[in-house]
Amino acid sequence: MTFGEKLLRLRQQRGLSQEALARELDVSRQAISRWELGEVAPDTANVLAVCRLFGVSADYLLRDECDREEDAPVVRQAEQSLRERQMAVGQGFVCRILWLALISLFHQYRLDLAETGTAPVPLAWLLVPVLAVGVWLFRLNWRYGVKEEGSFRALLVPDLIAFACVFGLPFFLEWVPGRWSIFLGQLAAVVPLVYTVKVLRLHYGLPWGKGGAQKRDR
Repeated sequence: MTFGEKLLRLRQQRGLSQEALARELDVSRQAISRWELGEVAPDTANVLAVCRLFGVSADYLLRDECDREEDAPVVRQAEQSLRERQMAVGQGFVCRILWLALISLFHQYRLDLAETGTAPVPLAWLLVPVLAVGVWLFRLNWRYGVKEEGSFRALLVPDLIAFACVFGLPFFLEWVPGRWSIFLGQLAAVVPLVYTVKVLRLHYGLPWGKGGAQKRDR
């Protein structure tokens, strides 16, 4: 699709006549007609003016192989970058949730063993995935701190606090009836977990809360 065909489509989508578009761009109607027919190409200043008016990229307008704005290389790169950043945050969140859940299962295992005197499953069945997820979390934090130049401390401290809540609190709250000590440990870990997600989102340039969204829009 040529520049002229794209300009015609954009103009019609906006409901503008050639005369109205010419007034917006401060050119003659004949210039708009010749651009759309492909008889002449606009200069750089007019291309940029069209980009600003319709909110499209110059890559989209000038590359014949781009039939949609989403096909422009700059747009594709931006979308890919956004997906990669969202995936990095999602991986960090899922990894921590899984890690803390497995630690909570250890307390379930411990209490079952104390009540029945027998282990429901071999302890290795639980320790192996805990170790595997722990290695995964270490690698994510290493990539964040070394490859992406993030603050190691910003993630390490809340991770240790969350671990202390889920692993340590049930021991101190054994006087609580039932399995509520495990639940209270998980509940206490929510605060450092949310803080970690905030650190990751801000590091990868994603909005956080209303203020973050407004700042990103600006």
